[in-house]
Amino acid sequence: MRKFTVISLILVVAIALIGCSSGGGDIKLGLGVDTLIDQSADLAANDDGAMVGKVQVDTVIAAVAIDADGKVVSCNIDTAQTAVNFDEAGVITSDKAMNYPTKKEKGDDYGMIKASGIGREWYEQIEAVEEWMIGKTAAEITNMPLNDEGATTDVDLATKATMTLTGYQAAVLEAIENAR
Repeated sequence: MRKFTVISLILVVAIALIGCSSGGGDIKLGLGVDTLIDQSADLAANDDGAMVGKVQVDTVIAAVAIDADGKVVSCNIDTAQTAVNFDEAGVITSDKAMNYPTKKEKGDDYGMIKASGIGREWYEQIEAVEEWMIGKTAAEITNMPLNDEGATTDVDLATKATMTLTGYQAAVLEAIENAR
């Protein structure tokens, strides 16, 4: 819940700044969420031979501001990624008191740069996606060019973001739909 509050506050400040700089047009705020558990793992033997499993919840949170024409004027996307391990008795073996920072909060510590192929960390890639969405309508975001894996095929954006974008796209579209 803290993450939603932080993102909402950031967007409220952004909207205030946009309103001041744009002459105070009709700006609407929307929040959207997309939750996945596809990185969870069934019980399996680890390197020590112990049976362990993992439940991972990835919650994409998007906050957007749209203008009177339905175009995105501000976009903030983050992901709360929470993974907990359990043993064969179903007992959680992870620290239940642990605070899980979002991907943006992790910054360079997230570690995507090694696998990105373009030398960009997660927060750098999502910033490029957010920038791409500025000025776009829901229809344009819906029709974002993606390959079968969900990565962009937009020539310019593909040089800045190589990750799967479908969850981010879904959260932003929900945020636009929820804009009030």
